[in-house]
Amino acid sequence: MMEIKMRSLPHLVSALLLSAGVAACSSQPPLASGVALQRAALSAQAAACTFQTWQANTTYTLGTTVLYPANGRYYKLVNATAGGSDKTDPTISTWYWQPTTCSGPSSGNKVLGTYYATFAPSAPRLREIHPNYTLIYLFAATNAPGQPAGTLKFDPPPNGSGAWTNWTADLQYVRSTQKRKVLLSVGGAGNAIRFTTRAVSTTFVNSVDKLYQAWGGFDGLDFNTFEGDAAPNTSEMIWIGQELKRRHPGFLITAPPAPWNTADQQFCKAMLTAGALDYCAPQYYDGPQLNDPAYLQSNLQTWVNLLGADHVVVGFGVNPGLANYWTIGSAVNTFSQANSRFPGLRGAFDWRLDWDVQQGSPFAQQFGPLTR
Repeated sequence: MMEIKMRSLPHLVSALLLSAGVAACSSQPPLASGVALQRAALSAQAAACTFQTWQANTTYTLGTTVLYPANGRYYKLVNATAGGSDKTDPTISTWYWQPTTCSGPSSGNKVLGTYYATFAPSAPRLREIHPNYTLIYLFAATNAPGQPAGTLKFDPPPNGSGAWTNWTADLQYVRSTQKRKVLLSVGGAGNAIRFTTRAVSTTFVNSVDKLYQAWGGFDGLDFNTFEGDAAPNTSEMIWIGQELKRRHPGFLITAPPAPWNTADQQFCKAMLTAGALDYCAPQYYDGPQLNDPAYLQSNLQTWVNLLGADHVVVGFGVNPGLANYWTIGSAVNTFSQANSRFPGLRGAFDWRLDWDVQQGSPFAQQFGPLTR
């Protein structure tokens, strides 16, 4: 398997064999100083407002504020004719439109997540991750070989930027000063964790706690522990979620299920009902049809009906060079439509951070305004 993501061959096979009822679940997922300064300025100046995501060939009325998906900026219609905006483009028709700032409505719980893959060729320091990301998944803690089942190990990221040297200090800076959430993601492709007994589950929780203490704390756990050959042991995972929340009040529990998988859907519903889960984030990429906007909209309805929009985060993988992944334009337009249909959506995540950085951080820049 190419190490592009945690979705292993069994996941792709299960996608193709969906009609046969095969259950599977995958897991997952240098900043420009000008971008950071721009965001700081927006934060200082923006007044609360409402906005629409701009769409071509659409007429807007005087006073409307729009988010322009291609550049992530806001524009206000300051002049109009009898035809309103006359279907003009805000970046071209400057008589009609003027740049503006807009914080947008926010529940305070919106998520824009990114998977910080420690196996990437290079990795930024945690504090240097694009400021639009409000949640960082540390990918990934895995089974420790030669240790009791449930024991975790965490391989450090490349240290060229000082990422590992400053790991603990930066992690706490991200949490306390930048006010972002940091979650430990466990598992991944080829690293399913089987919670076969309460003893294994207890060892697992204690192992999570050891990392928690070593790093000075983090904000939650992302279950990437179940794959095509390891269906989730729901009762044990409920206990794990509840126990971690008992030990660490406010601790988040999340999971990135396979969108199509009814077993994963039932798992997420049971976890949520038991108070052992905060949200599930279906992964719409890296499998047949998963990057199809029509499929996402249809399947997302199932998840919203099941969990409620505020317990659903939408997972994207943006990499134009890979099959079954998104382009940034298609991802933005699709999520904008989903946001319009389900205003309470918890947010979105991107697999993976290093890819976004290599492309100039378009996901962070363009999804940031959509998840405020």
